[in-house]
Amino acid sequence: MSIIDKKNPSCTALWKVLPLIEPSPELQQIAIEKKLHAITVKLLAQRGYQKRKDIEDFLDPRLVDLPHPSDMKGMKEAAYIASQAVISKTPILIWGDYDVDGTTGTALLVTFFRALGIEAQYIIPNRMDHGYGLHTELLSSSKTTEIAGKKLLITVDCGISAQEEILSAQNMGYQVIVTDHHEPPQGLCTAEAILNPKQTSCKFPTDELAGVGVAFYLACGIRQSLREAGFFKGKQVEPDVRSLLDLVALGTIADMVPLGRVNRILVKEGVRRIEQHARPGTMAMLTLCGLLDSKKQINGNIRTEDIGFLLAPMINAAGRLADAGLAVQLLLSEDTREAMVLAQNLLDLNSRRKSIGQEVYTRALAMYSQHESSSSCFILSGEFHSGVIGIVASRLVEAIGTPVILFSEEKNSEGQVILKGSGRSVPGVDLHAALEQCSELLVRYGGHAMAAGLTINMNELAMFCKKMNKEINKQIYDTDFTRLLQVDLEAEIDELVSMDCGVQLQLLEPFGPGNSSPVFIAKKTKMIDAKTMGAENLHLKLTLERNGRKWKGVAFKMGAHLEHLQQDANPMIAYSPMANRFRDKLTWEAKVLGIQYQIKKREEPENREEIAKEEHSIPY
Repeated sequence: MSIIDKKNPSCTALWKVLPLIEPSPELQQIAIEKKLHAITVKLLAQRGYQKRKDIEDFLDPRLVDLPHPSDMKGMKEAAYIASQAVISKTPILIWGDYDVDGTTGTALLVTFFRALGIEAQYIIPNRMDHGYGLHTELLSSSKTTEIAGKKLLITVDCGISAQEEILSAQNMGYQVIVTDHHEPPQGLCTAEAILNPKQTSCKFPTDELAGVGVAFYLACGIRQSLREAGFFKGKQVEPDVRSLLDLVALGTIADMVPLGRVNRILVKEGVRRIEQHARPGTMAMLTLCGLLDSKKQINGNIRTEDIGFLLAPMINAAGRLADAGLAVQLLLSEDTREAMVLAQNLLDLNSRRKSIGQEVYTRALAMYSQHESSSSCFILSGEFHSGVIGIVASRLVEAIGTPVILFSEEKNSEGQVILKGSGRSVPGVDLHAALEQCSELLVRYGGHAMAAGLTINMNELAMFCKKMNKEINKQIYDTDFTRLLQVDLEAEIDELVSMDCGVQLQLLEPFGPGNSSPVFIAKKTKMIDAKTMGAENLHLKLTLERNGRKWKGVAFKMGAHLEHLQQDANPMIAYSPMANRFRDKLTWEAKVLGIQYQIKKREEPENREEIAKEEHSIPY
């Protein structure tokens, strides 16, 4: 475990510069054909793309290379049940989760069924009132349940752990199709069909689909089943499932699943669909987030960061502070004016979410300073807003480098205090596996290795903390909790200025887990100007210079560096290119991720890499 400064826990990151890899002859040839910049070539080689087919598949992923829906375990049964419901006009209810993955997946299936002439109903539980997953009482009060006879319930991004609720649904007359991507629990699930690539013996080539990705594959499977049944031989138009990929891109990027081959194909095409802004709801969000110019055209290209830091938080804010149904309503809207009103509501909610989240983070970080240093997992309960604890937990993990579980304290109908929690982990620690070992203490739980949700009774908290730390300690015997900032290449800013970032970096997009945004280290770039900006002077605005070329830079949450920069104008910096859109003009800047200083008044080491091991560092 790393040594963490309790008063300033963000000062613990180390830099790891990846080794250079010589480009293969095939890569060098493609670089000539496609006019790739030298930096792009180095990044491709470093990420293992050396053979022509691999390089071409990466740079230009094709929908035709997607695996077939039938490769997914349970698809035959799920597609048949759903297609028969369409043919017989059986009432269909979609039950989604309240995050971006769940709301986009819900909107996807509702849109798909509408294209088939079926008006499917949907339910998104309220985060504060109901919590995650299926809820029998809420289901029993729905209009679809009141309809006599056979009904179909399809879950999105949830349901794999809801055995009791599934049985209740079946008793109400529902056939149940579960679509999920969370870890399946031990034991039998009695749903009529289950789609989850994490199921045992599922032969789908990846188990890393987001929930919306699984929902998309169900839509593809249903269409294939309807084809085989002759459903489209009459007047019924066959839906173009490609039009749903904008929703797949939104949910997949927001859920931060690894962007391997399948997800890369889905997201790359989905981002193209977003750029066409055919969906009024997406168009409204692009407008309010400043991604369109005065002619209502996208300023540059949509980047993963635009979705992850601008669009996704707006969608998420609905479920965190109000009703996630607002987000689904926005994504389903076919009216431009209505979409703008709904998008503005989400933007306002997101502003409130930021304010509440900052207050909770400040309080939680202050409590952490009093936390037992021997604990391997920071577990904290308090009167926190349940809608922001997941985001705050993520920020705390970034700051302190250990797993974090935050609980909000709430009272149930009987006046008893219950704790609703959200946990985030670090690489090497499987949070879901640890929770499984504590399951007898939990009311409910679900999730995966890096993130989980759980509910527990207040009187079980002390025992839970003790057992959870014990389980995590078993996992961290060989785990180093020191946070690493992984640096791809050494590149001075004048090299990046000469590179057409908008074109070259777009070739490597989408960025995310498994294909991270490139990080560079500059050793000879000077900072010719630095000043603080933002509330409480929290951030830095910089001007960087190398060989007569200047580049603007921003260092978020690094205002404390100003004094040091006034004494050392030539520190080593780690940075990543960042698009800046202002008044219809797109420019590129350096997003500074870390700053390292040479220690003065000592014998100079042989190289700057040694300095990086001994420097005074205040990254992030």
